[in-house]
Amino acid sequence: MDTIESAQRRLIQCLPRVVETELVSLNHALGRVLAEGVLSQYDVPPSMVSLFDGYALTAPTRCAEVRTVVGQSYAGDAPQSLPSPDVAWRIFTGAALPLGSDAVIAQESVTLQADGRIVLNEVLRVGAGVRQQGADTQIGQCVLSAGTRLDAAHLGLLASVGVAEIAVVRRPRVALFTTGDELIEPGCALPPGKIFNANHALLRAAMARLSIEVLDLGVLPDEPVAIRAALLRGAAEADLVLTSGGVSVGDADWVRQVVADIGCIDTWRVFLKPGKPLAFGRIGDTPFIGLPGNPVSTFITFFLFVRPAIRAMVGADPDIDRPAPRLPLAQPWTGGDRPEFIRVKRARSIAGQTHLLTFPNQNSGLLSSIAWADGVALIPADSTLAEGDFVDYFPFEGWYL
Repeated sequence: MDTIESAQRRLIQCLPRVVETELVSLNHALGRVLAEGVLSQYDVPPSMVSLFDGYALTAPTRCAEVRTVVGQSYAGDAPQSLPSPDVAWRIFTGAALPLGSDAVIAQESVTLQADGRIVLNEVLRVGAGVRQQGADTQIGQCVLSAGTRLDAAHLGLLASVGVAEIAVVRRPRVALFTTGDELIEPGCALPPGKIFNANHALLRAAMARLSIEVLDLGVLPDEPVAIRAALLRGAAEADLVLTSGGVSVGDADWVRQVVADIGCIDTWRVFLKPGKPLAFGRIGDTPFIGLPGNPVSTFITFFLFVRPAIRAMVGADPDIDRPAPRLPLAQPWTGGDRPEFIRVKRARSIAGQTHLLTFPNQNSGLLSSIAWADGVALIPADSTLAEGDFVDYFPFEGWYL
């Protein structure tokens, strides 16, 4: 069996890259991956601006110095000029400094006389109270690199340098189907022996969060002819074929067998719990990933393997080497013969420290455990952990980025 790290790297290395690009507006760029770096065409801010309400003047100054106020500027006003170095200019937060000034004194630090002149109650040096031109971004600076997956802060940064549309990598297209004679769709009556198809909804939602276009091939019976047809269609029309169920060794587990017949299987077991029966391979030139059918196994293997695979396909960092935060367990735990991802939730101990509560039943068929948890903790194989022992913690919110 492959280790988690080996399986992740082997999968990433064998995937083709999506190279097609498209221009999108910032309003439609959230979650997309930059196809090329972005250079700023502007200084931000474009001129020196005031950090607060006060008076712009030339520095250095002397305490008790008196200055005549000769004008005023609000944020958005075009810069004016200071007529001489011995006067002051009323200025408000964010306004451009008048040419010839180089400092701002806060309005609380002056005494306003009856004749309109101000008395300076502190000594200023050049640059005091000022945000310098280009303090945030300078012309020609690379503000974002190719491969960046765009979040709200990135989009704000692009807007701040005047970018309205950007080149992004085309959304990867993933063909998805789930298998199982026992599955029926939510909304139907539930006959004896059947269960609702939860994995399909789970995987579609996870892919939507990751800006993946889904070719939905539905739910298929455990029947090799139908599975073969779906696999061939997915391989012809998508960048990746993703399935759930049918990759173990049971008599009705046809997916792995059919993929091996029409393509190849590189790996079909990984040394972890839950999620050992994981398969990946190829159908023609199209990569294939087959996830296990138990819902928790589907959830965890999707984020451990499919997420980094998709990120690599569009040129983003696969994000498999980021150190996991370590938090203490609230209860003792004994590991099994494989590394295990257990469902946990952060909580405050009586002493006020953050620790990890564990879901009482770690069966891989319990979706309620995923809904309850806010992450998983990695328990090393053959380990005996006491209350307070530290483990690697993987918050779910980080998996959706």
